[in-house]
Amino acid sequence: MGHLTRGGLLLLCAAWERYVEMVLAEGAQITANRLPDINGLPQAVRQKVTSHANNNSTPWTAAQLNTPTWVQIYADAIKARVDKLHTPKHHKLKPLFEDFLAIPDIGTTWSKGSAPIDDFVVLRGEVAHRGGQSRYIRFGQLVDLEVEVKRYVKETDNFLSDHLRTIVNPPRRPWNRIA
Repeated sequence: MGHLTRGGLLLLCAAWERYVEMVLAEGAQITANRLPDINGLPQAVRQKVTSHANNNSTPWTAAQLNTPTWVQIYADAIKARVDKLHTPKHHKLKPLFEDFLAIPDIGTTWSKGSAPIDDFVVLRGEVAHRGGQSRYIRFGQLVDLEVEVKRYVKETDNFLSDHLRTIVNPPRRPWNRIA
């Protein structure tokens, strides 16, 4: 049963990582679609998008930021950063949310802080790199971890629903809060 629970742990962490990638992209898309131009973005976010456009390794130019293409540049900047995310711990998520959605510290929105999610990702790393030599994952532990990850997703979603409406006009929620 150990190989099944270790596999479940790997899949659960992959789901957490994918959720973070998707919610960043979705939050940015919703924000961009509700703003008239790039100047509506918070200054720190606008600065990151501008830096991405000015980067010589991208096909974008600074002049394109003044056209509707800025939305694609914003999405591309996020994609370039999340493609490098392989360990979705708090210290790697914090700059992503700060740079692209103007959230100073996503970890402060989690009721149990960042330690449980970081411990979960560390455990995933142990299983991924040590395989059958890693510690045994009990089924009950896997179920508990699933509940934890769901709680982090719910808290992140609810916070983003509140936060994103403060950036755009009209100030509507991008999605309903999870009860």
